[in-house]
Amino acid sequence: MSLKAINREELKDVLNALEEAFLACDIDYYLIGAIAKDVWYARGDKKFRTTKDIDFAILVGSHAQYELVHNYLTTQKGYVSSTTNAFVVIAPDKTAVDLLPFGEVAIDDGVEIIGEGLTSIKVNGFMEVYETGTKEVEMMDGHHFAVATLPAIVLLKFIAYDDRPEHRIKDARDIANIIAHFFDLEGDMIYEHHSDLFLAETDLELDEVSAIVIGREIYAILKGNHPLCERLMRILNSHLEKGERSDFIRNMAQETNTTIEHMIRYLKGIQSGFSAKMTPSDENK
Repeated sequence: MSLKAINREELKDVLNALEEAFLACDIDYYLIGAIAKDVWYARGDKKFRTTKDIDFAILVGSHAQYELVHNYLTTQKGYVSSTTNAFVVIAPDKTAVDLLPFGEVAIDDGVEIIGEGLTSIKVNGFMEVYETGTKEVEMMDGHHFAVATLPAIVLLKFIAYDDRPEHRIKDARDIANIIAHFFDLEGDMIYEHHSDLFLAETDLELDEVSAIVIGREIYAILKGNHPLCERLMRILNSHLEKGERSDFIRNMAQETNTTIEHMIRYLKGIQSGFSAKMTPSDENK
């Protein structure tokens, strides 16, 4: 897939600079956030809200290694530090780039750095997505980026909303939108790997099938992390227990222009797909 395929050619210089910096600093990375979602949506010619922000999860072993890539961009590529978010650098064309560190640099699933504005973040799920929740995509001129899959994006958005609900209400809308379009985008994969969901007795709508498949795929990402499996179940149970009182569910309904009941079926579908794959050890640890 080329960069032109997702109509983001204006980001070519930024992505080239980032790839150069990561290579020079020997840092592994993957795309998350809105640009990652754009990549998958472009395969089905879906309409989506565009953003000029770019989010990269970068695997670093220390604060010094994180500073290395930050300094490369500021000294070699003309980037400047954000005054409101220490994890953001601003490209010469004003594109905001989030450099979100994970790996050995994290303590208790969080990272804290020195800087202005936001200086601490949670990175739950980042390593699991890195290990089993990305795919390689050709973005331009033979360059490749690892990109978080749609189920991985849904997972990270559930966690991000749970960490900072007052700042992350858009996550609910994005999750609903992904579920609504998932079958069109990943139909071949669903038919190949989840054909059991099409048995006559199931009588599921296609978007409900999508929700279940997303739950199953999220479990495939998280299955080695029992505490995070339990956390996702708690998140889902919390929203389902609130029902129409859940801001999260109400925003899902507004995004899809459907009912609260329909969005509850979405969350129950994810829960069903996820919990069906859980083992007794997942549930008891």
